[in-house]
Amino acid sequence: MNGERGTVQTSKLAVGSGNTVAEAIVGLGALALAIIGLANIYPWLLASIATIALGAAFVFEAGDVGRRFSSLVTEEQTVRSGSWSAWGGMTVGFLGGCAGIALGVLSILGIVPHTLVPAAVIVYGAALVMDSGTKSSLSEMENEHFGVRGVPQEIARESASTLSGIQMLAGLGAITLGILAIIKIVPETLTLVGLLAVGAAVLMAGSLVSRYVSFRRSY
Repeated sequence: MNGERGTVQTSKLAVGSGNTVAEAIVGLGALALAIIGLANIYPWLLASIATIALGAAFVFEAGDVGRRFSSLVTEEQTVRSGSWSAWGGMTVGFLGGCAGIALGVLSILGIVPHTLVPAAVIVYGAALVMDSGTKSSLSEMENEHFGVRGVPQEIARESASTLSGIQMLAGLGAITLGILAIIKIVPETLTLVGLLAVGAAVLMAGSLVSRYVSFRRSY
């Protein structure tokens, strides 16, 4: 029975790791598009494509959080406040990603991209801020569940704390830049910089979580 449970846990971790790698790759792609756009090469078109890419990254992240949370739920690890934080973070990330994808698609179709893309930047910024504590809570739940103590626990905790801080700062910056872009203060540049900030946060989140999942698998 223990062997079967271990196999299931390993399988779920492998799927989660794949999701975070995909998230990091998409974040890197969005970063590249934003940089090219800042070089004044089809800026609004590339901004719209980057918006869709980042929306997909948020959906990937929500799926990863959902799978990790689900593995704890099925093993009776739900009766603590952190579990609801993880569930809320998954929901916010998924809804934010879907909204951003919709705004990006409308922008590509030429429907007021100067407004919709900055609005997507604001949505992503808000999602990052609201989601900033999710991975920290989820990490604590997993540490307790897997019996991680000592130095490994501190490493996992510090990584989650660092990621939360990065997401919070990037989210607040993206919200500010999106608002300034909507009120027509150098909208093209500020929108692309906002996408750059969100893309960097998504890339770092995917990279850190992928390493964390690999560490958890080997522990």
